[in-house]
Amino acid sequence: MMKKLTKSLIAAGLLTASAAASAELTVNVGAMSDYWFRGVDQGVSGASLMAGADYAFDNGFYLGTWGAQLNDSEFEYDIYGGYEGEYNGFTYGLGYAGYFYTESGATDFHELIFSAGYSFLSAEFVLGTEDASSGPEADYTYFGLTGEYEGAYLTYGLFGKDYEGDYLEAGYGTNFQGVDLSLAYVHQLDDLDDDKQVIFTISKTFDF
Repeated sequence: MMKKLTKSLIAAGLLTASAAASAELTVNVGAMSDYWFRGVDQGVSGASLMAGADYAFDNGFYLGTWGAQLNDSEFEYDIYGGYEGEYNGFTYGLGYAGYFYTESGATDFHELIFSAGYSFLSAEFVLGTEDASSGPEADYTYFGLTGEYEGAYLTYGLFGKDYEGDYLEAGYGTNFQGVDLSLAYVHQLDDLDDDKQVIFTISKTFDF
């Protein structure tokens, strides 16, 4: 399965740890009506539970982990870390993310992630490797461009090298009495399966 680190209101949003003004531990739990990531259906039948934890240091570095329920009592667990900074309104970051699975013989993924943003626009570029348990490895790139305005966002994503395809994702997120709610519409474009999906996500974050 193809796998973020990006501010998407599906799973990818829970993979991003932002640099905080002071050291902070946060834990999140939630559920999503279907598991899609970067415009790709992750093959889960129905809804999926998820949970994660992030630690942001006061110097801009962060560490985190995130997990999701898959089919047949299998799970995905992710480990990530990196650095995020800001200069005169311009944000930048460099991070690593690894995606692992409890299923026997499953493929792992490793990514080096570059990010930047200014005002309502943000972008990320990913260099990734699909570390197959059998057969040759695959190398891929991903570029995502996102515009956000008062909770609404629009993302265009494009895969390259051994992966091909692009997609559009539009969504809206809000917080209601301490609970994060989001609705996203994903539309696959060239070289993907031309699928379309609406995804609802609910989550709660706890600060420590």
